[in-house]
Amino acid sequence: MAVIKRRSYVSVIIFVASIILQCGGNERFYRSDLPEQICAIGLIDIDDTVAYGVCSNPDWRSNPIYPHYCPTCLIDSLVSTRKIFFEKSYQTEYSDGSTDVFIDFEFKISDGNNDIYVYKENESVWNPFISIPADFIFEPGKKYYFSASERDAEDISAVCTIPALPPEPWLVSLKTGINILDLPKDDKRYFYSDLYGFYKPWKEDTTTYTRRFAEIEFSFANNNPESYYTFFLIGTPHYGIQLDEDARGIWQSNFLNYGVLETNTEGFFYTYKGGITIQHFRLDLTENCYTTGCMTDTLRTYFIDGSKIPGGTCTIKILAQWDNVKYIPSFVKYLRVRIMSIPKEAYLFYKSLYTYKMERDDPFGELININGNVAGGNGVIGLSRSKDLKIDINQTGSMYDPFF
Repeated sequence: MAVIKRRSYVSVIIFVASIILQCGGNERFYRSDLPEQICAIGLIDIDDTVAYGVCSNPDWRSNPIYPHYCPTCLIDSLVSTRKIFFEKSYQTEYSDGSTDVFIDFEFKISDGNNDIYVYKENESVWNPFISIPADFIFEPGKKYYFSASERDAEDISAVCTIPALPPEPWLVSLKTGINILDLPKDDKRYFYSDLYGFYKPWKEDTTTYTRRFAEIEFSFANNNPESYYTFFLIGTPHYGIQLDEDARGIWQSNFLNYGVLETNTEGFFYTYKGGITIQHFRLDLTENCYTTGCMTDTLRTYFIDGSKIPGGTCTIKILAQWDNVKYIPSFVKYLRVRIMSIPKEAYLFYKSLYTYKMERDDPFGELININGNVAGGNGVIGLSRSKDLKIDINQTGSMYDPFF
């Protein structure tokens, strides 16, 4: 009987923990008898001024001058480091059957005296996100107060202090190369383009494609044990097409996933909320037009604790890959290795999610508290700073040319 009782306690603990932690996981539990809470996740890089690529829907009939573009058909690919995402941690059943609906949603940023940024949604919105404009300036050394509210949940708030700039990184070594791979046989709707923007869904006489790669080893000095970092890889092509006055366009800079080959500083990978990589465009040929959808993948970044850096110098070797089939941009002029300095609360938030993911299938695993700085709800809102290491690749050749 005692054994059964202990197992029952374990089952109850696991169930309760799953309910609490579901905001950051894939599983959801809908309990109408529990209060709804707002979950907010966002790290705003105040130094990021890169114009990232977005998806578009080219339509031959929409523009007589440039018939293959449809500037009004932009799809926000969510590629950004200046966004805050909102969802519900617990969800009451609405009469219309929708989930994660925010009613009378309002978001504010204050400097402690005045509201300096206000966003209000008059209509019901599903899982809203806030995009902080690139020209909105955060002043280093100041505190900022974030708040959000909606009709059926408690208001949330977070106090953010801007961390110090990360150290200057330097390049240790660079190795580039190519791999020749077979084209996928199951789906032939992969992106191909000739000069002047003329689209072809497929090049029939081609059975292979080129995947370029770069092994990048970089270092930076760190003398602050109270520092926390995450790393991004950004590819910039030779050219981009601007589609609107906000500098959004296609074939512009984009995040790339990477792998860590070697490092002297132990860390962990986790999915970065708000980062999405544009994997490739899929074009469908109909009778009168081409349409395209944007195939995306989640972005994973590497997190480290500055106090774990041995000897005051962190060294990391990463592997980057790009091609014209799976990755956008296909042609990289240069790469940016970005070091982002993040608040301690943000590091602990992602570390707790990582630990939970590692132990959630272990019934005897340690219970994990999801850290964060959002009062009245769940999640983390933080301000970050970054520095980029620019690495020239100078890739040449046409789309199916296997040479640099």
